[in-house]
Amino acid sequence: MSQAQAPNTVALLPAYNLESSIAGIVERTRPFVERVIVVADASRDQTAARAREAGALVPEPEMVRGKGFALRKGIQAALALEPRFIVILDSDGQHLPEEIPQLLQPLLEGRADLVSGSRFLGTLRTRFINKLGNHFLRMLSFALTWRWLSDTETGYRAFRAEKLAELRLESNGYEIESEIMMAALLRKFRIVEVPIHVPKAVPGVTVWDGFKVAWFKISYTLRARFSG
Repeated sequence: MSQAQAPNTVALLPAYNLESSIAGIVERTRPFVERVIVVADASRDQTAARAREAGALVPEPEMVRGKGFALRKGIQAALALEPRFIVILDSDGQHLPEEIPQLLQPLLEGRADLVSGSRFLGTLRTRFINKLGNHFLRMLSFALTWRWLSDTETGYRAFRAEKLAELRLESNGYEIESEIMMAALLRKFRIVEVPIHVPKAVPGVTVWDGFKVAWFKISYTLRARFSG
């Protein structure tokens, strides 16, 4: 184990059709954690094989597409290893594995159940309309929970494993990011934000996606409150 590695820590990376780059991300992640899990479900290329060659644990891929499905499957695989901490980050290059120590520090100090990487405390290179949409979604999250976060839609997070295990996640699509955060907010997790730096904008998120996320936040919160 290198000096930089955090003990009993697993990194979880969902990946889709990234055979040309996934090995590099895995190799950059491994110095900071004990195990790396890559979930490559629905990939039609050699993402799974390249990840395994780079030293990642890859659950047997299924032809089921969706970030939510991949994360839920990966979380179960991570929990089976009985880690102390679980770090979730995207594998498309927008999250820097070198920032894992910053996310783990509040957990190691016992100050947090969830550490959330904030692009707005760090740097975010994206279109103005996307920044505006993110601002609207964090204001909506505050209105629904009365808890303020500078970035509610980030995909870079670190958890105490036993707290992540408490979340009964159901989403199959991109709304999984909102489900994780809304569930943590409603369960009163101790959440600490740290700055992260996003070196490139990743296309694919539309204004319509933003409206769907907003409706998901509202409907999820209502269901959670009425079901106790």
